[in-house]
Amino acid sequence: MMASADDHSEFELFARELARLGASTAQSMLGTVTVSRKQDNTPVTEADHRVQAALLDVLASRHPKHAILVEETVADPEQHAAIANSEYCWVIDPIDGTRNFARGLNVYAISIGLLHRGNPVAAAMFDASSGRVYSATRGGGAHIDGETIQMEDRNLSPDTVLLISSFRRHRPPDMVANWMGRFIFRNLGSICVHFTWLAAGYAEGAYAPECKLWDLAAGALIVEEAGGRVSDVSGRSIWPIDLNAYNGEDLPIIAATPTMHEHLINSYSESPS
Repeated sequence: MMASADDHSEFELFARELARLGASTAQSMLGTVTVSRKQDNTPVTEADHRVQAALLDVLASRHPKHAILVEETVADPEQHAAIANSEYCWVIDPIDGTRNFARGLNVYAISIGLLHRGNPVAAAMFDASSGRVYSATRGGGAHIDGETIQMEDRNLSPDTVLLISSFRRHRPPDMVANWMGRFIFRNLGSICVHFTWLAAGYAEGAYAPECKLWDLAAGALIVEEAGGRVSDVSGRSIWPIDLNAYNGEDLPIIAATPTMHEHLINSYSESPS
């Protein structure tokens, strides 16, 4: 049985604290870092490592019995509980939008999500494009800088905005061209910023073919608590997720207002494979 919103509200406040700490660490390095490549050829900078280290030090101090799942290499994993031994796991992306960040473009996010038995229960994200912190507690609503937000479920129109992430390793499904022909489309270079913009009402939908769990853990909860829907491309919920079995696989997702979500799922299912 899931715990109540009251049981996890303190974790939302803590996640906000972590998001602001990450922001203060990252902002002084914006546009001044050199990009290197990880084994999977994705970019990483010194800022990614410094932000992650700062967050993990605080987590180890405050919640040493909690596990962690993070994008970058962990310098001292013994500070944290093993995933198999803890009901709680903090899932962190220190900088989502590394390419933007390295070029000095202030469009990136710091994402902190807390999973309880594989279900997201608290979250916070710093959105550098606005300088605001988005957060949520399962059953307790979504917030921007502590103020409650609720997305509007608008009718679809030629002004509907769809956020579509890049296709680097996958051929775009046929229906993506149809979406791009019907709606206004944007790619901000950060899946996490796509989630915050969706929750804030700047867009009606987001599609990401190469989403990782650290991109998703916080943003999905914030969107859902703001009144949206988040699922895999067949419409099934992603939660709970087996953290012991997760090894960085892509989790293609569709996130949207209820009306937009139904449209995107239906058109995806009707598209030729």
